[in-house]
Amino acid sequence: MLFAIIFISLQSVMKKLALFLMFASVIAMLSCNGKRHDLAYYERMVDSIRRAEQVKEIEKQAGLHKDPAKEWFDTLHLVSLPIETAGSDVDRIASFTSVPMKLNENFGFPVSAHLKAVALPSYFHHQVVMLCEMQDSVTPALYLYTMDQRRQPIDILTLYNEKAEARGEEDFGLTYNEYFITSKYEIVVMRYFQSRERKRQAVLEQTRLFTINRDGLFEEQVIEL
Repeated sequence: MLFAIIFISLQSVMKKLALFLMFASVIAMLSCNGKRHDLAYYERMVDSIRRAEQVKEIEKQAGLHKDPAKEWFDTLHLVSLPIETAGSDVDRIASFTSVPMKLNENFGFPVSAHLKAVALPSYFHHQVVMLCEMQDSVTPALYLYTMDQRRQPIDILTLYNEKAEARGEEDFGLTYNEYFITSKYEIVVMRYFQSRERKRQAVLEQTRLFTINRDGLFEEQVIEL
């Protein structure tokens, strides 16, 4: 409780100091220009600055931001690592937050796409986001994005998707991914083929390992057997 009171007091002092410095700068600028005004003029100026600060604070508390991307990113649930594959049941990972349609193009999707996301721990000062695209009412695709400080995508990696495929003339089935993400951002993506003959086990066809470099790019690593 004492810490909270001290923190609030410090915030109040910092706001007052910022207002004083702003006021002092204005006076200094006007003095340099050789202009002189009475005390009432400066009081009106200070009142105007104070009202502007109050408006900003009200907008902030109301959730009104000039940057809609920042507002949305601040609402994302943070998921800790490691993360184990959840297949098509992405809700097992965490509670995803819907992406506003006006931000869809920020991720390279059309406005009509149905997207939702969660935040992962940052890496090399890059924000990492797990994005889910609902391709229909039950079929998801899952992507991993690295983002720069302006919340623009740097790179993208597909974690999960599924599609119908044929193996030969008679064997039809489903290709899908499984994935693991370690606490060091070692990302393993495995591709399987599941025959429509449900008695057959899914066949592992490919395993790939990725890491994130300092530039926020996904780099594929050689898997040593």
